[in-house]
Amino acid sequence: MKTIAIQVLAAASLSLVAVAPAAAEQVHATVTYGDLDVATPEGAHELVTRVQASVETVCARPQTRELKIVAKWSECRDAALAEASEQLARQGVTIG
Repeated sequence: MKTIAIQVLAAASLSLVAVAPAAAEQVHATVTYGDLDVATPEGAHELVTRVQASVETVCARPQTRELKIVAKWSECRDAALAEASEQLARQGVTIG
């Protein structure tokens, strides 16, 4: 089965307004794509959709507009996407 595991260290309160610094915790999601033909545009698009959904799971959008928290959320998303892309590249798969 073809899978990748997206793992990031995320502040536990990224989706909440933080009053005190939150401890970082490791969050992960698994993306399976053995059922996809990633050589086709449709299969590649579906893989990207699955990766993006998993990134949204491990890096939940904050419910605040506080710049520091939004910046941390952006860093989390960037790190998760980079890790997913690296894992896929090691398996010979590239995504946009």
